[in-house]
Amino acid sequence: MSTNLITSTEQHTEEISKCHLRCFKNSLSSQLGLAYTKKTFEWFLKSKNRFLFHVVSDGKVVGYCGGFMPQYIGEGSTSGIMQYTMRQAFTGGLLHPWLLFHKEVMALYPLIFKNIVKKMFPKKHAAADAETVKPFDKRVGLVVIGVDPQFRGSGIFQLLMHEFEARAISFNIHKLVLSVRKNNARAIKAYTKQGWFVTKEHLNTQEMCKYLQ
Repeated sequence: MSTNLITSTEQHTEEISKCHLRCFKNSLSSQLGLAYTKKTFEWFLKSKNRFLFHVVSDGKVVGYCGGFMPQYIGEGSTSGIMQYTMRQAFTGGLLHPWLLFHKEVMALYPLIFKNIVKKMFPKKHAAADAETVKPFDKRVGLVVIGVDPQFRGSGIFQLLMHEFEARAISFNIHKLVLSVRKNNARAIKAYTKQGWFVTKEHLNTQEMCKYLQ
């Protein structure tokens, strides 16, 4: 198997999105449609504190990974993506109205409302965000990662994780963080094997961390 690790650009977002749909066909993002997932991956390419890369095998995207380096306390990838993809999410919701009652959507209702208001009054909230800027320990968040089901166990996951760590080091950041659902035992086991450990428990998710040398 011949594989290549590639730094993603906008021309790659459709093929990465198709890989995502194969990886997580029942997820909320997949059910919102290809336009939504493409916009999500495009978000990683719009700022210097985000990055996206993928693995190609014989011309096919078989894995991808996206990271985010918050600049201040409270800056999160979930809200950032929500702001950037709002139009596509709204269109996807109109085409699939039953998704309004999807458990992932219902859990995000307070955050969705907050971001709708933020979208309507951007200047006011930009000023409020600026006031919250405080020094904090720098970290790189692992926001998205996926491996085509047909390529699991082939070393693609390890390749992606190694590159993710290399990107963090290139920014001189040695703390890695992620959030994972508690019922995703396979992912938790895979992260643990890579040296990650649990730092905080929530109702449905847990936070994990890894420190690089």
